[in-house]
Amino acid sequence: MPLAATYDIFMDGSCSFCRWTRAKVEPYDSGARLRFLDYNDPHVAAQSPFSRDDLDQEMHVRTPDGKWLKGFEAWAALLRVLPKLAWLGWIAGVPPARWLGPSIYAFIARHRYSLPGAPSRCDSDTCTIPSHQPK
Repeated sequence: MPLAATYDIFMDGSCSFCRWTRAKVEPYDSGARLRFLDYNDPHVAAQSPFSRDDLDQEMHVRTPDGKWLKGFEAWAALLRVLPKLAWLGWIAGVPPARWLGPSIYAFIARHRYSLPGAPSRCDSDTCTIPSHQPK
C-alpha cells in the first residue's frame, strides 16, 4: 500500500506557540500526512521560495502536489486531511467562514502569545512545550 502524500508545514521551531500548536495537532494525524519542518534549519529554509520575514508572519504549507498555501487557507487544507477534524476544514471553506477566516487568522497570529491557554513567548531553547505522547 503506498504511503499517503505529506503536507510540509514550515514552522518556527523556536516559537513556543508554534510548538504548542504542533503538539495539539499531531495526535489527530493518524495517517502521518503532516511533516513539520523548522525553517530555522538552513536546509529547510532553502526549500521555501519565501523570505524569513514572510515565514515569520504566517504559517506556510507545501501540499503534496507542490502548491504553496499560507495562513488561514493552509490551516483549512490541513484540517481537511485530518480524519477527525476534516469537518472543520470543510466548514472553513464555505461562506461565511471562508470570508472571515483570514481576518481571524491574522488576529490570532498577531496576538498568539496573549491568547487564553496559549504558551508565553519563549526566546530560548530552555522552554518546554508538551509533546504528544503515543497512547
